[in-house]
Amino acid sequence: MYLEEKHLEKAKEIVLKHRKKRSCKKCYDRGYVGLTLENTLVVCDKCIDIDQAMDEWKEYVKLDEKLVEDFHDLFEEEPQEEGAEEENKEHEGEE
Repeated sequence: MYLEEKHLEKAKEIVLKHRKKRSCKKCYDRGYVGLTLENTLVVCDKCIDIDQAMDEWKEYVKLDEKLVEDFHDLFEEEPQEEGAEEENKEHEGEE
């Protein structure tokens, strides 16, 4: 998978919308510290609300079939986490 330039630009827009600080020395106010080999952003954890940015990115990904295929792991994690939480609650009651 290699993220197309138009989607990379959208990712940059999304990241900048979710900045928590005005200035950041870690990312030099870009909102990301670099790019991966897949042409995806390495988001700055110091100045970006990563959860909100990720939620908006997921909504964007849902609009494009190719992106859904490439980022299918984003959507598989959610049910597993919920199931794990329910199992933990069941085990807590046993103790």
